[in-house]
Amino acid sequence: MLEDRLTILLIEDNPADTRLIKEMCLDCGTSDLDIQCESRLASGLARLRNGGVDAVLLDLNLPDSLGIETLTCVDTEFPEIPIIVLTGQEDEAIAVEAVKQGAQDYLVKSTLDGNQLARSIQYAIERKRMAVDLIRAKNELERRVEERTAELLDTNERLKQEIAERKVAAEELKKSEERFRAIFESANDFIFIKDLSLRYTHINPATAKLFGVPASEMLGKTAEDVVKKEVAQYIREADSRVLKGESIEEITTREMRGVSMTFHEVRVPMHNGSGEIIGICGISRDITDLNRLQDTQKFVSQEYRSEIMKAVLKQAAFAASTKSVVLLLGESGVGKDYLAKYIHKRSNYSSGSYYSINCAAVPLELAESELFGHEAGAFTGAGRRKRGLLELAEGGTLLLNEVGELSPALQAKFLTFLDTRTFTRVGGQQNIRVNARILAATNRDLQHEISIGRFRADLYYRLNVFSIRIPPLRERIEDLPILVAELLSILAKELQMSFSPGLAAGEMAKLYNYQWPGNIRELRNVLERAVILSGGGTIKVDIDGSQTREPVLSSSRVSNIADTSTLADSMENLSRAMIEEALTRSKGRKELAASYLGVSRYTLRRWIQKLGINVRK
Repeated sequence: MLEDRLTILLIEDNPADTRLIKEMCLDCGTSDLDIQCESRLASGLARLRNGGVDAVLLDLNLPDSLGIETLTCVDTEFPEIPIIVLTGQEDEAIAVEAVKQGAQDYLVKSTLDGNQLARSIQYAIERKRMAVDLIRAKNELERRVEERTAELLDTNERLKQEIAERKVAAEELKKSEERFRAIFESANDFIFIKDLSLRYTHINPATAKLFGVPASEMLGKTAEDVVKKEVAQYIREADSRVLKGESIEEITTREMRGVSMTFHEVRVPMHNGSGEIIGICGISRDITDLNRLQDTQKFVSQEYRSEIMKAVLKQAAFAASTKSVVLLLGESGVGKDYLAKYIHKRSNYSSGSYYSINCAAVPLELAESELFGHEAGAFTGAGRRKRGLLELAEGGTLLLNEVGELSPALQAKFLTFLDTRTFTRVGGQQNIRVNARILAATNRDLQHEISIGRFRADLYYRLNVFSIRIPPLRERIEDLPILVAELLSILAKELQMSFSPGLAAGEMAKLYNYQWPGNIRELRNVLERAVILSGGGTIKVDIDGSQTREPVLSSSRVSNIADTSTLADSMENLSRAMIEEALTRSKGRKELAASYLGVSRYTLRRWIQKLGINVRK
């Protein structure tokens, strides 16, 4: 019995034989054969072309074809279909030829029975299936061999290409290493590399020459082995921060072999292929000459005659020996920036740079960026990353002049920095740690500013760790000759004069008799104008009415204010009167009125809004 229902095409022109073959299949119980009949070769081929035929029972002698040619026609067009030849003559030669031409079996009609026919059909189909499977397996094997061969050829080509690329890369790497070594060995900058133990692993010849020892003697040593203890301590602290992932850029001054030198130094972490930090790379540049050209500040503190200024400088010297925040108080122009530099030069941060920011002169919308820096794209116009003054002051000193002008938001952010010594740039997310000395200065009464809600009390207490009041010039008038000599020397250098100008006879008396409401800043302006107008000879100062600041309020206004009932009313009326008088004199020009009052334009605007003053031009 066949396992599947099969479609058999019987091509037989004798109707009796056709009926007989069908009956044989039925008599032997072969009910799952679907036998379809055609009487001619042409119609049989047409049926085969429609598909669905599993085997062919073929009579060789048909009306339209005779003999082996009949078999050849079917097998040539349909080689995959098994063919069983039926013939009325038992001819062994024909049987052999039929098998050679592709027949699966050869049956003689006169001796044929149903079981034999069923077995022959089953056997023919199985043989054909096995042949087809074998061909398919052979084809699949050949296909896989071809694919694998193609893969091997492709892999071989890739390997050849990779070998060629590696050869080129190795040559480029060799050239790159040669270029790097040429730069490393010939650079005038000082280049060094340290490992995780902060020991020198590589130094270029310039660095060895700087320290005055052969490179071989420095390798394997730490900073403690080659520089002074206090310098080595700072270097180790900075290097430890770099090993945690920070990059440090600073300007520092150190004594090298008995000579004070200033360096612009950059330290960055080195990473391996996995991103792990494996050491430090540092590059330093000698900017001593540039620093000397920029540093024109001289200190003649030991020559000051006034007791009050000697006391101030004694306080400043003590403050310099500490790391505490220092708050400098005093009127505008008394020299708060000068004293801040004095403290910086005598502090442990003197090897670093000194920076100063005038909080009153920077617009509110830019103040945060100036102080803390910003990332690229943080706001409109921020095309690239900018390092703020806090970051630039690494290892040095930053003075916040007119700190009372900081906005409330900046006061809060700066207070956080003072507590943590870390900050984030505008638009940034990474915390940046800075080791810098902070000084602050103001001409305002910060306690009053706190009482009216314009300054944070907690920030004031944080800044007021050590405060120094700088006296106005009128309280230290005996220092006038020293200040004049110092200012004239500075002006001569700035104006590129070949000699130091001197005062004409009787001019010092004019300076003594003047009250100096603008303090040392006003003195400098008076002297600079006199030097420019002197024509190269002795100078004469001009401090007549055009140069002298008149009191902002008239005596009549002051008397009217004094008649108010309470201190608060008096303060408000005094502020209103001073602002109105300044606006009247400046003809409504706020910037000029602010200069009369000694405040910034933004502070004046806030007071005008608070007091409801109508500005008329």
